[in-house]
Amino acid sequence: MNMLIFDIETGPLPWEQIAQFYEAPPELPPWEDAMCKMGNLKDEAKRAEKLAAATADYAALMAADSSKRDAHKCHWASRAALSPMTGRVLAIGIQKEERTCVIGIDGETEPEILEIFWNVYKKYHGNGGRLVGWNSNGFDVPFLVRRSWFHGVVVPESVRDKTGRYLSSTFVDLMQLWGCGAREYEKLDTVCRWTGIGGKPDGVDGGHFAALWNSGDEASRMAAIDYLKNDLFLTYKIAERMGVIS
Repeated sequence: MNMLIFDIETGPLPWEQIAQFYEAPPELPPWEDAMCKMGNLKDEAKRAEKLAAATADYAALMAADSSKRDAHKCHWASRAALSPMTGRVLAIGIQKEERTCVIGIDGETEPEILEIFWNVYKKYHGNGGRLVGWNSNGFDVPFLVRRSWFHGVVVPESVRDKTGRYLSSTFVDLMQLWGCGAREYEKLDTVCRWTGIGGKPDGVDGGHFAALWNSGDEASRMAAIDYLKNDLFLTYKIAERMGVIS
């Protein structure tokens, strides 16, 4: 069957574009001397000592809280690439048998990347082919559709049925097949290691892709490309193992 493996890589949008969506944890109120409860303590020296100790303790508490707030912001920003409202498509890898191609490698803008992909989809949809991915119906395709809506890029009508609830059968999601009818999420890396096919590079995951891709360093850029190509390879091999590709 005419099949194409695909996988998207995303990265966070600039902070100034997504800051409006960030909900920071509530801040501690500023210190006021009235917060130090003196009770029946009358001795002025002891009152001053207690106030100084309480002020210092609260300053330490605020410093710790500030660190926690910074960590919360960093964690949120690190996951921004997972939402089409706070992330964008950086590249799309496609593989036909042993040949691979990375859309976006030549500096295409996100709208251009999306248009190229939808043209590929229309070609395969038109000739009865299939586009195969891992969790592609749960993540990749919805992400592509929503980013297309954002940019005003036309999404082919055939991508969704008339209700808008179901995706075209042109898309084959291997993770859905893995579930065997159950809604079961499993990482591609885990399944591939379990089958002995291989896995992702040690110490590198999708969260590192944007930094490598945008680093401006040729070696880092190649590491990002190699990461994407390895994902394509793993998807291709597990599709073979599951009998989707013969």
